[in-house]
Amino acid sequence: MTLTVGSKLIGKVVDIDYKGQGVIKHEGYVIFVPKLLNDEVANIEITSVKKSFCQAKIIEIIEKSEHRVHEDVSLDALDLYHMSLEEQLRWQEKITKETFQKIANLDVDLDETIYDQRDTGYRNKSVFHVINGNVLKLGLYDESKKDLVEVDAYILSDDTTNKILKFFSDKAFNIARNSLTHVVFRTNLKGQILVTFVSKNELVRGIDAIVIELQKIEEVVGITLNINRNHKVILGKESITLFGGNLITEGLNGIDIPISDRAFFQINLPLVQKAYDIIKQDLKNTDVVLDAYSGIGSIGYYIYDQVKKVIMVESNKQNIILAEQVKERYQIKNVDILHERAENFKSDKTIHKVICDPPRNGLMPEFVSALKTLKPIKIYYLSCDVKTLARDIASLSDEYVIEHIHPIRMFYHTTSLETLVILKRIA
Repeated sequence: MTLTVGSKLIGKVVDIDYKGQGVIKHEGYVIFVPKLLNDEVANIEITSVKKSFCQAKIIEIIEKSEHRVHEDVSLDALDLYHMSLEEQLRWQEKITKETFQKIANLDVDLDETIYDQRDTGYRNKSVFHVINGNVLKLGLYDESKKDLVEVDAYILSDDTTNKILKFFSDKAFNIARNSLTHVVFRTNLKGQILVTFVSKNELVRGIDAIVIELQKIEEVVGITLNINRNHKVILGKESITLFGGNLITEGLNGIDIPISDRAFFQINLPLVQKAYDIIKQDLKNTDVVLDAYSGIGSIGYYIYDQVKKVIMVESNKQNIILAEQVKERYQIKNVDILHERAENFKSDKTIHKVICDPPRNGLMPEFVSALKTLKPIKIYYLSCDVKTLARDIASLSDEYVIEHIHPIRMFYHTTSLETLVILKRIA
């Protein structure tokens, strides 16, 4: 049977891929079907055909898995919401092992997955698209990744964010068409919120009325307008403060960490602290630690009181400014802050340990070379992309062995994979 777009067939899922798609094999074809689980039997329809594989959609599930927990999930951002929490943990462990085998040719053993049972309301940063129109409506993409679905609540966002989402929906503010691209919410564990409107222009007709009403809400500590003319990124380099300050603070290791609308900060703080604790417990008071890709210093300031010195290296000037404010305010003497790219870092002093938390594209080859020159005893690698993680581990494998691999179930109901790997230098 030759498959074409529109072909219908009944198939059984034999695997789940790294995108969370069910895998069906049929007469030489591999068919990927979103939202299907292992061993499920479904009537499906082919939506696209390539040389050796197809994409399909579900018409009807004939035999359901015991691990199916939710139906009719329309948002792309909730691509694993139909899968039980226990099965999500197993899926992440499987994908992690398979990726290391495929990319690094390593058959790895995993340590205990870092997780908790807080599967909803965990995001302290949420980004929503503005739906084009004369009324402010916020949305997220549907399963097709082409159309926006209006939302007045999002289960992964915390209570304060959902309160503001409902506020916007109920008020139906008038706004100039095509004037805003996104609205970004940042919250802290105290329930405060920083609201950022994103626009290509400094003047947005209708925004003043929104700000007047929004600032009456107790939880709102700041409102900013971010100017961004680059469609490839969400936020631009310039922000205008409309109310309060462009700042929200989060408590970490007895320090109030300042976070602006453009600063990088971990999105699920209570859970990532579990990973930080694993790192911190492995450090000694004689260690000099390089904190590469340090952001505003969330890791460095979490471990500074456990070690001799922390050297933070960060390329983003906004992050550097905030990190320096913390150092000055708390008179922290054993932290050095360097404004440069991690791959350019050089030191003639002994670096005992290195912590790196790079962006999704992983470590630059120059930084891998720098690590081999620095020769730290251990490397703690926090990753948000298991593919680039496995690639980088393979690049370091001639001088470092894996001591621990902890999958981190940071973002339940999504296919985002976070991992902590601890590498030890070969003696």
